[in-house]
Parts: sequence; C-alpha cells; structure tokens
Amino acid sequence: MAQQDKSKRTRGVVDRIEDGGRAVLLVGEDEGEQLELPASMLPEGAEGGDHLNITVSLDRGSRQSAEDRIRALQEKLERRGS
Repeated sequence: MAQQDKSKRTRGVVDRIEDGGRAVLLVGEDEGEQLELPASMLPEGAEGGDHLNITVSLDRGSRQSAEDRIRALQEKLERRGS
C-alpha cells in the first residue's frame, strides 16, 4: 500500500523585505518564529504586513529519482574502477 504524503500548514506574516532580496517572515500560530528566505519565493506583490498561508510537503518522487541517479552513478564509477 502506498504511503500518502502528508503536508504541514501554518500561517505567516511578512515582517519585512530587506535590501538584497531577503524576506523575513513571522510564522506559527503566535508568530513567534522567524523564517528568512529569498523574497523571490514570495507571491508577486507581497509586502510587509501581508499574511501568508504556508504549506510544506514532502516530494517523495523527487527523492526517489535522485537516489536512483546517485545509485546508477555509483555503479558506473565502481565498474570503471574494476
């Protein structure tokens, strides 16, 4: 049976967007945690004081693809070394 991916959802407030393109968000129910990220990751037009819905989810398919590529590269390198 396939495991269903779960996601976490929280809210955030754009505290500020700094020179240099960094955004500072206050996240969580009590807005007690700070999160910094590139401002380019914010929705277009977001500015200080805007409220955000933030969802984080696992991408298991991408992880599996990366592991498969790494495994294939390791096997190729091992064959070369023999």
